[in-house]
Amino acid sequence: METVQRTERQPVVTVIVPAHNEERWIEACLESILKVDNYPNKEVIVVDDASTDRTSEILERFPVTVIRNERPVGPSSARNIGVERAKGEIVVFIDAHCIVDDSEWIQKFVQFFRDPKIGAVGGYFKRDHNKNRLSLTFRQGKSRLRLIKSANAAYRKAVFEQVGGFDPTMEWGGDAALTFKVHRSGWKVVHSRNIMIVHTENIWPVRKAFLYGTCYFPLRKKYPREKPVRGLLISPMVIGILLTFGLTIDLLCRFPIFTFSIMVLVSMLNGAAAHVPIPRILIDGFYTTIWCLAYYLGALYGGVRSMLRGHKYRGEYYYEPNIPQDKR
Repeated sequence: METVQRTERQPVVTVIVPAHNEERWIEACLESILKVDNYPNKEVIVVDDASTDRTSEILERFPVTVIRNERPVGPSSARNIGVERAKGEIVVFIDAHCIVDDSEWIQKFVQFFRDPKIGAVGGYFKRDHNKNRLSLTFRQGKSRLRLIKSANAAYRKAVFEQVGGFDPTMEWGGDAALTFKVHRSGWKVVHSRNIMIVHTENIWPVRKAFLYGTCYFPLRKKYPREKPVRGLLISPMVIGILLTFGLTIDLLCRFPIFTFSIMVLVSMLNGAAAHVPIPRILIDGFYTTIWCLAYYLGALYGGVRSMLRGHKYRGEYYYEPNIPQDKR
């Protein structure tokens, strides 16, 4: 089959990889970016966020720009640091535990930016087929605003700087905050299931659900008008409230029937969001319910913490927004 030559201008693209103690995956990640993806006009920047394992040693083997932080600042702040050094007019983000298996990964991002109204593009993830892990069950939501996951995403650098980059005061809600800011500024935010990479770790681990939840109330307070698409049949906050109610009734009645019944019902409803066999529906549905409960508890903790500490979070490196007076 004859190969079609591209004659249009190929903009410089900077791929930014934040990494903290990623010795297990960073080598495979960089090899896939440099060897599998065939985009010719790219640079790769790795922000080593004060790793204490062999990550720094492994990075020395690759022809990439390495920025080493003296102390960890978190993934959102690390990405901001990478963008400051980026030469490309388009910046692409990928996590160190993700692998590119598509030779046109970057090119697929670039083609969207031919539309001058598009400011950000989000890709999707697929499981490592060699591993059989539990996962959340999602349904297709209908909303004009779907959050971009920074583990596979691209932005116009000018737009990223205009809106102020990732918000370091919400280290675990940075993706949502940045999506909201880009959307508010008048730029289009689009997604493509044709832009896929392999996520080698569990995409939605329970251990991170609590951390994501801590940003729920700060996000709602700062961006009250934004209503992102909800991928679960029953939202994490509703599940948390139901389980809290069931537990309260059980304690009063001294018989654990309500909590168990609610967990079974919610698990089946959440599991039914995916077209998979019944055993998988029950297993993934139960996992989803536990994940949502962890998220709910994190939201309660984050809400109390934000009131007591006045939003003093770990991240610290950010851009000053440079929003022009004229409306886009």
